[in-house]
Amino acid sequence: MALKEQVINGHKRQIWLANILAKVGNNSPIGKLLRLVFYYADGIVILRHWRDFLYIRKDNIGDKYFAVDQAIMHSSHSQVKKLMHTEPQLRGNDLGIIRILAPSYLLNNPLSLGMNGNEHNGARALFSQALPNPLERSDILGELVNQCLADAAKQKQLHIGNDLPRMMIRILHQVVFNISLSDEEITASNNFVKGLPLASFPNFISEKLLSSKTAPIIKHRQKLIKRYQQSSKWAAYLETGSQYQLNPHQIANSLFDMIHIAGTAGTSALLGSVIGVLCQNNALRNDVITEINTVWDGNEPLNGNAIAQLMLTQNVILETARFYPPVRFVSQLATESGEIEIGGSKCPFQKGTRLLGSIFTANHDSRRYDNPENFDATRDFSDILSWNGKEHDRACPGKGLSIGLIEIFCLYLFKKYQWNSTTPVKWDFNKVTAVTPNDLVLQGFSSKF
Repeated sequence: MALKEQVINGHKRQIWLANILAKVGNNSPIGKLLRLVFYYADGIVILRHWRDFLYIRKDNIGDKYFAVDQAIMHSSHSQVKKLMHTEPQLRGNDLGIIRILAPSYLLNNPLSLGMNGNEHNGARALFSQALPNPLERSDILGELVNQCLADAAKQKQLHIGNDLPRMMIRILHQVVFNISLSDEEITASNNFVKGLPLASFPNFISEKLLSSKTAPIIKHRQKLIKRYQQSSKWAAYLETGSQYQLNPHQIANSLFDMIHIAGTAGTSALLGSVIGVLCQNNALRNDVITEINTVWDGNEPLNGNAIAQLMLTQNVILETARFYPPVRFVSQLATESGEIEIGGSKCPFQKGTRLLGSIFTANHDSRRYDNPENFDATRDFSDILSWNGKEHDRACPGKGLSIGLIEIFCLYLFKKYQWNSTTPVKWDFNKVTAVTPNDLVLQGFSSKF
């Protein structure tokens, strides 16, 4: 069966499911089973053809359609922006489009993305405390970035998919907990990030049938959580968390997820895409290098004033985040039942139905951006949807550090390092992996001095 036919027929079955769930309920035993079957049926297609899946349903059904477990997907910029700014939001334990069905993988701790009420407020307070302002800590962050790049120079190559996540894990543990991880611990943390899809299987499958893969990851998480509580910074986090009635388990696990999921998976993917864009576009790269040479001579310690002057570099990062968003979906739950028109049909939906926003299609919406398939660093980024928008209580608290770290990487990468050649720059829009050129290698990577 052709992919288009498969995706459209799958949606016809989703329409049928909407009427069945209206009778039996979302959370009845049969309702849960049916939604799980549909979740995996759509999921198998998305796993291999995620971008095609989104556009086939969008182009043939409309800006709103059903997907996976009877979730309502919103795909236009205006819809996703409105969804993001809904306040208050009710969240489920979801990682975008992925449902976390194996709580054991997260030590039975909810994702901060899935927290609500006081628990959510406490997690945000912790993150605000843990994440430094890069303009104020530029010297320390610069040293950490330089150490990571110097280690890559010893290997004589910088591998985007392999090295950047490891660097981010190393840097964020130093910043958040002032602890140094061994190479083995960094590898284990990287395996946690890569293994996140394992948490989308029911607990008995993830914990029992896939134990050869999940058990070492869970054991590593348990050990690292104990290390966090021995950190010199732990007492301060404990004090903040206790103000929101968070226990030590919740505090440590929330910070673990912040470091590994948003910090490592998200920021390293965006950094990889920025490097990929600048490797592809010689003129843009030369302009960025000129800006870097203007604001910093490389002899003095890096300061926040130099970073603040990187206007072009920041716009390149923002346009890269629009074009290749590392986070492709946002998710919340419907707080009441209702009816929605999808594909010309009025369909009922239930309280607790997932409301998904497709950041990727929203970022490429021609009704918001002129020539959205062209890379243009001069755009208006005032309402960019990457980092979950802004000025609401679900906006990403780490946006400033994420952009700042990438700016610092660019400063050191182009000021102090060089390479002879690169492998082809390619983004994979089929497999559900981070949207970054994972196979890009800067060959002959070395220090200039």
